[in-house]
Amino acid sequence: MKSSKYISILCVGSLLSLASCTDGFESDNKINGSFDDTVKEYDFQKYTTNFETIQKGIYFNYDWGEGTTWPWQTFQNLNHDMFSGYFHDFASKFSDKNTVYALEAGWTASAWNYTYNYIFPVAHKSTLITQDEAKYKHFYGATLILKVEAMHRITDTYGPIVYSKFGKNETNSVDTQEEAYKAFFDDLDKAVDALDTYLKEGGKEDGVKSINMCNCPTASRWIKFANSLRLRLAMRVSNVDKTLATSEAQKALENSYGVIESSDENIQISGKGYQNPLAGVAGWGETYMGATIASVLNGYEDPRISIYYNPATLAEHTEEYLGVPQGVYAKDGDPNYYQSYSFINTQTITASTPAVLLTAAETWFLRAEASLRGINPKNESAKQCYEAGVQTSFSQWGAGDASLYLTSKGKPTDYINYAAGPGKDMKALITTTPNFDDAVNQEEQLEKIITQKWIACWPEGMEAWAEQRRTGYPKLIPVKENKSGGVVDSEKGARRMPYPLDEFVSNKANVEYAIANYLHGADNMATDVWWASKK
Repeated sequence: MKSSKYISILCVGSLLSLASCTDGFESDNKINGSFDDTVKEYDFQKYTTNFETIQKGIYFNYDWGEGTTWPWQTFQNLNHDMFSGYFHDFASKFSDKNTVYALEAGWTASAWNYTYNYIFPVAHKSTLITQDEAKYKHFYGATLILKVEAMHRITDTYGPIVYSKFGKNETNSVDTQEEAYKAFFDDLDKAVDALDTYLKEGGKEDGVKSINMCNCPTASRWIKFANSLRLRLAMRVSNVDKTLATSEAQKALENSYGVIESSDENIQISGKGYQNPLAGVAGWGETYMGATIASVLNGYEDPRISIYYNPATLAEHTEEYLGVPQGVYAKDGDPNYYQSYSFINTQTITASTPAVLLTAAETWFLRAEASLRGINPKNESAKQCYEAGVQTSFSQWGAGDASLYLTSKGKPTDYINYAAGPGKDMKALITTTPNFDDAVNQEEQLEKIITQKWIACWPEGMEAWAEQRRTGYPKLIPVKENKSGGVVDSEKGARRMPYPLDEFVSNKANVEYAIANYLHGADNMATDVWWASKK
């Protein structure tokens, strides 16, 4: 990682011919009418050129001449991936910052700044130029889906955002998170309608092939993407608005095009020069196994453990899988001690490995939760969907048949701190098992569903962290050294990212209004976002 770059995020004018430098809370982003048609000589190119930028920018890997890996590391890996329990980076230059809740402002601002400066304006412009073009209904629908996929990650990270009022010259352009989610659902409605109309009017299924980087080679697959994303967002709001969750889940599952069901339909970014940035960070030696996922996969004797990570090389513990706890410094006198712990399997995640955004396994677990909540119109049992989710994840990773695993009553193992010595071990907080028992109460069943979804979502830390905050599952091993000054509760962990400091300079009135009226708490890591509270 380039240390000179991760503190300050600058708007680089040469990034895109289509995107101006914008701030997320800016009330008028000067988008309307700003697309110069003369820039593009041919119509088709005009309508398709945006898609590569948008798709590369969701799991951020867009290069404007400064590389791609370090922006993504600050965008996601040093935040979401660590807070989700998947990874830990114990490098000395990082060990006194986010891992112990002493936040590095440049890192926590990264997802906001990159998305609003480079990705969202392009998505917005793409909707403007396609929305009234009858022959490009499929491009319009695809743009809306990608816009929702990109922006729900931002509101899930920060809370209130600029979305529905972007570029409308309104004094207060900020959406509450509830308003943003309703706008997401509305945009998915428009997307499905546009793509469905396109097909019914004789549009070709493969008319989207020129824009496809996310494993959506047909218009029908894009609709499946929309339905699956709608189901994810429906479950996200289920604790705070059951009526909305019910209606949107039913809409997703009743749609005739269906949702993704097999791993070959996973929504994943690849092609056109895209390189998986997680592989780049791994190349720096900065993606070690987290303590919680080590506890779970070891205790479950989960065959995915050897696919996700390599065995440790620590003396007397070779061939074991050892994770690094968040907030634990290197062993006294041996700053390289944890380098002998388990590392990401670099044969599984390479530069050419697609970056997965939404899996069929996740969709099965969403269906399981919907069934558990009584809002699945397909009359599927929670157990049926849960077991389908586990098997689909096994199939995705080449882990074999899950039948025996699904009968297991194994429990996560306690964490043994070999570095710190006796008295520093940590008890596993997770006691649930892989076997699904219809006889246990609904909350215990939910814990099973979410714990397995968490395993299956690996290595996509943004989604894993969001679901952990929403449900409380899996129960993560708490940070061992908390330097937040009492702000962040060690047991609850980080709940959101604070807004970028730049916003308090360039958009002071809007950001302060959003905090005072919409956030319902201080602008820090301890304040829950809207959907994270159980009611």
